[in-house]
This record gives sequence, structure tokens and C-alpha cells, in this order.
Amino acid sequence: MRINLRNCKFLIFLFFLSLNFNSYSLAHTRGIFLSEEDAENRSLELGCKGIHKNQDKWMPCKNEKELHIYLRK
Repeated sequence: MRINLRNCKFLIFLFFLSLNFNSYSLAHTRGIFLSEEDAENRSLELGCKGIHKNQDKWMPCKNEKELHIYLRK
């Protein structure tokens, strides 16, 4: 089997991309908190309202979709 450099680069790219999505919390490094109070404070900083629970952690804003919108600002 012949190894194509283009395919190799693509596989390396996929490998590093997979590292970024290995843990759901990496996508929310600015949005996951252990306490409700910390999530509420972050919600005020971002300008969104409310908090929500994601597994055993707390996140600002009323839902994750809204959180992503405010994190992009």
C-alpha cells in the first residue's frame, strides 16, 4: 500500500481535531462551573439570563445554544 502525503496530512489533522473534542468541557472552558453561584456570576458577565445544568456541572445562560451565542461576542 502506498502512503500518500496528502492523506497523511489529513489523518494528522483529524488526530489533532479529535484531541480538541475528546472532552466536552474543552468546548466550554469559559462556560462550565462546579457551583450555581459561579455560573450565575458568569451569566451576568456575559449579559445573558439564567443558568442551566449540564450533567453534574452548571453553565451560564438559559441553555447551551444561548451560551454559545454569548461566548462568541
